[in-house]
Amino acid sequence: MMADTTTLTPEQQHALVDILFHSETYYEIQKFVRPGTIKAYGPPFQDDIKQSDAPILQTLLSTFILKLPGLRDVSPEFWKVRIADLIEELSQAELSESYDKGLLGVRKTLATAISALIEYPARGSLGGVPKREHGAKKEYDINNADDVMRSWHDAMQEAIYGDLLDEMFAKAAETDDLTKHPSLVQAMHEFVVVK
Repeated sequence: MMADTTTLTPEQQHALVDILFHSETYYEIQKFVRPGTIKAYGPPFQDDIKQSDAPILQTLLSTFILKLPGLRDVSPEFWKVRIADLIEELSQAELSESYDKGLLGVRKTLATAISALIEYPARGSLGGVPKREHGAKKEYDINNADDVMRSWHDAMQEAIYGDLLDEMFAKAAETDDLTKHPSLVQAMHEFVVVK
């Protein structure tokens, strides 16, 4: 009897969504190496463009960044002139894009690093994060690979369904010393650095 190849298992669906988010996020980031890309981005850089060339980046920017205290009240010229010009200058910078001496070029390295960081919040906000019933651990050991891996998933739960973001901002206002943050934040940071 042949297996049904038209239906994906939940594990296959999860893997496919991961691959698609990774691929699209990297594609959107990599487009910024071409000068003029920011001119097709849309709000807040251009008011006359309603459909962005970078839907994932646009969604994250409008959903999260533009609502942050300090950024939600800046003038439109801040985005249209200062930030747009900065992005344009970076796209025109003489950064190596090819393989130099057997190593990835600076542009590819930056695009890979940025897309790796952005794809997680994109996946969470656009793909959803199902709520788990069991809560986060109280202590995480950053030297324990299982704790570091679990910290990321627990931090996503706490950020979406709890008040981790508020706690992180409050602690960051007090100190820039990562060791003063809860072990969950320290382990999550370790996950991001390693990943």
